[in-house]
Amino acid sequence: MNARRWRIGELAAATGVTVRTLRHFDQIGLLRPAERSPAGHRVYTGDDVRRLYRILALRELRLPLAEIRRSLEAGADLRATLDRQLDQVERQLAGQHALRRRLLGLAAALDRAGRPSIDQLIDTMEAMMQARHFTPEQLARFEERHRELGQDGLARRMRELDGLAAEAREHAGRGTDPADPAVQDLARRWTAAVAGLAGGDRNAMSAIYGKIEARGPEAATKGMLSEDAWSLLRRAFAVGFPV
Repeated sequence: MNARRWRIGELAAATGVTVRTLRHFDQIGLLRPAERSPAGHRVYTGDDVRRLYRILALRELRLPLAEIRRSLEAGADLRATLDRQLDQVERQLAGQHALRRRLLGLAAALDRAGRPSIDQLIDTMEAMMQARHFTPEQLARFEERHRELGQDGLARRMRELDGLAAEAREHAGRGTDPADPAVQDLARRWTAAVAGLAGGDRNAMSAIYGKIEARGPEAATKGMLSEDAWSLLRRAFAVGFPV
């Protein structure tokens, strides 16, 4: 039994988790310290540290905090959590290996001709972004979905999204309330269109939205989705598509 104790600042410094995050975990009941000092300060035990590891590992798997809490309350096994995280790291490594191959190709092109082709640069930049935001399984699913749709089907999906993005820009320009029925209908159609592009894979859809958040809507969608349009859609999503 590990009898060591950590105050909140000590645990934050040891783990790299901010004090603010630890306080938030306490407030929502996700990680409540087992003890309090006589002055009322939070004191964490070894069991708390083990629970914190599980929380962080499950967050790496992109699980929402509510789902993490349910998993822990159901008695999630430390080894099972570790195995899931190892699987996630393996998938990330596969993406990094694909990027490594493209970087090696660029290096070889520089050695041969002193400059890589524009196509090589574009392919490598795209690989960098894809490796950052999508797992190899998600990329494979996108490729499979593209084959299912075919060039014409994919073009129709992209035109549909482009039209929906234009509608969102118009509503944003007019200042339409995100709860307005017209915007809620637009948000439903947008979600359905993205689901169609991702083959209904919710994890892939989350990764698409994560890429938009990380890179910004204009960069992530190559200019199709403006900042104002994305802001409106996000607020419409938050309302929740009421009937």
